[in-house]
Order: sequence, then C-alpha cells, then structure tokens
Amino acid sequence: MKTNLLLFLLILIVSCESKKTQFNIDDAYITKFEENKVTRAQNRINYLQLTGLFKLDSLENTFGKDTLNDFVLNITTLPETIGTISVLKESIVFNASKDVIIKTNKDSIVTTIPLQLNEYGSSIKLYHDQLNWQVITRSKQLYLRVWDTKNPAIDAFKGFELYKLNPNFIFEGQFNYYDKVKTESVNSQLGVKTSTDFIGKVTFTFQDQPYGLDVGENGFTMVSDETTGDETYGGGRYIYLDLPKTDGAVRLDFNYLYNPPCSFSKFTTCLYPPRQNNLPFKILAGEKQFLLTF
Repeated sequence: MKTNLLLFLLILIVSCESKKTQFNIDDAYITKFEENKVTRAQNRINYLQLTGLFKLDSLENTFGKDTLNDFVLNITTLPETIGTISVLKESIVFNASKDVIIKTNKDSIVTTIPLQLNEYGSSIKLYHDQLNWQVITRSKQLYLRVWDTKNPAIDAFKGFELYKLNPNFIFEGQFNYYDKVKTESVNSQLGVKTSTDFIGKVTFTFQDQPYGLDVGENGFTMVSDETTGDETYGGGRYIYLDLPKTDGAVRLDFNYLYNPPCSFSKFTTCLYPPRQNNLPFKILAGEKQFLLTF
C-alpha cells in the first residue's frame, strides 16, 4: 500500500513538472528584451526613410520632382531632375544634372560615376541633400531604391503593439544543418518569386506535437501561423536564431517575432514565409499588426 502511494506521488510530481515551462520571464529577460526593442526601432528608421522603389526597365532613367521624369519624387525641395541612370550592356552609369551637387558617402562630389554592383547586387549610395539612393537587384531585375531622411513616415510611425511576454512560446529546439544548402523560390513584396537559401531546420515540440521551420543564413527565419492576417501581419513575421556551429540545441523564443519591413513601408522587397514554415496554431507572442496609440 505504501509503495503504491509513493509511486502515485512520484507520477503526480513528474506530471506536474512536465506541464511547467522551463523558462522564466524574469527581470534579466525583460531587460534584454527591451534592449532588443530599442535596436529594432533604430533599424526601422532605414525602412521608414524609403520614399521610392523603381524598376529600371529602360536604357535611360531620369528622376526628380518634375512629372516629366521617368521616376517622380513628390518632394518640393528637390531639383526638377536630379540625374539619369543609364543601364548599358556592360555597366550602369549615373550622370548628374547640371548644377546639381551629388556626393558619395565620403563627400566626394561626382558628376558621372559607374555604379558597380557588389556580391549582393547593390551599388554604392549617392547623396543629394536629404535624399540618397542606390541600385539594387531583386530576382535578376534592377531597381532604383530611394531614401528621404526627412520622410514624414519616420515621425508618423508609433511602433507596433505586442503580445504580453509569454514563457509558453519559448522552446528548447534542435537545429540540424542540411548536407547541402536548399534553394527555394518564395513569394515577395514585389509580387514575384524570389530565390532564397535555407541552411538547416529547427525542430521543436508544442503541446506534445512536433514541428519544424526552415532556417536561412545567420539564423534568419520566416514564420506564419494561425494569427497571420488577423491579429498579426498578413505577410508573416521574422525571427533570428542564435545557431550552434554544429547540429545541436537552439533557443526558439517567439516573443522576439517581429514584423517584416513591408508591414510599414510599401517600398520594401521583403520575402514571405515558405509554405513549410506555416505553423497550424496560434503564436500568441511577438509583434502584432496594429500600431500603438497614444
């Protein structure tokens, strides 16, 4: 009788412990999380400054405030035409308009300059007053991306609401590298399929069910779930994982899920989660799609 009672108590204790989360939301956690929020807010300024994204589908592409330009920027302080981007067979060249001062990031004044593309398909940035721009490559197509450091969107953006920090959405997962990088086409803000690489997979258990997510370079992970398009942004959310150097344990903390750049700027080119990263349950953690109100 005593043995049976002890066995029952042991089973009860183990059962209770298994239902408890192994993670706590303590002061140290909150401090680190708040620091991350500040960093994210600072990074968003780069996207909130975006004021134009134009497809370079002709040989000569002019831009400025004049409506006769190929690309029109509705900023009254700009010159009628800032310059021309020439897409040649072997090169891309920027030519400044007469009497318009264009600088590089080293403050060198240029009138004509070749725009060489780096390994990511992007050129250097050029600057005129509050404006800066560069050529980027997406899905093998060239685009002109333009930033305005005085864009009203910067002050207008108040941040996103967040779910309450939830220890039930912190998991000890297992990450395994693929033997070979997996390349897959995913949907993007541009409305075209874009190739992206996945280097491995993180697996975890939620409510006794196994799940997995494909993970990109540097731990970049795109996620959608049953809140997507309702409580959270319709294009999914992002998270970065701190990956081990070899296959092993990894912390998967959905409290750090954040909205992609396309959730607050139409001039972005962000990717949407692949089908296999659509989780069939609600992740009640991370950023919501609603703006904060004051």
